[in-house]
Amino acid sequence: MLAQEETYTINRIFVFTGPAGAGRHTVADMIKTTHDMQHVVVYTTRQRRFGEVEGQEAYFVRPAEFFQAQQRDEFIEIAEIGGDLYGIKYQDIERMRMEGNICLILSSEGAKTLKEIYGEYVIRIFIYADKVEHEVRLGELGRSAEEIARELSQYDAEMEYKGKCEFNFENSDLAHTVYDLARALGLYLNRNLIELD
Repeated sequence: MLAQEETYTINRIFVFTGPAGAGRHTVADMIKTTHDMQHVVVYTTRQRRFGEVEGQEAYFVRPAEFFQAQQRDEFIEIAEIGGDLYGIKYQDIERMRMEGNICLILSSEGAKTLKEIYGEYVIRIFIYADKVEHEVRLGELGRSAEEIARELSQYDAEMEYKGKCEFNFENSDLAHTVYDLARALGLYLNRNLIELD
């Protein structure tokens, strides 16, 4: 039996990772709504792509602004992809985590870093599709031939991280992927209440 004063909630960090073009953003958006999670947004020096909204996909900042934040040690993790810098701010994670479960979309390197720092509080969700499907999806997203080639060159390295994640789903059918993942996380989140002896 759970005693009122002995019950507490563990707020977790759900990290969506996997090769670009697998549908990580779409799946994460649907899951965070289903499970009432907050989304931690990355800061990046890359140019905003068509259709992207400031503060949703990313905060698009000037390199000088990014470097100033880096010098102040504001980033918990920084990655360079295709010459562009990406960073997650420690204060954003800490602030949001106090309010509830949070989700992020990161490369495998970013996921590794968060796992090292937060340990069991980080749940990694690997979303992927086969390489041919990735290429098609990247094209549908309007990526240039150069961007597609760069993303595909990182595909195999990203796939190596799949076995290290707590969950992995092949996103060949979005509805099934979201349904199966929602069920899996629902069971997991129901264990948020911890009974203390």
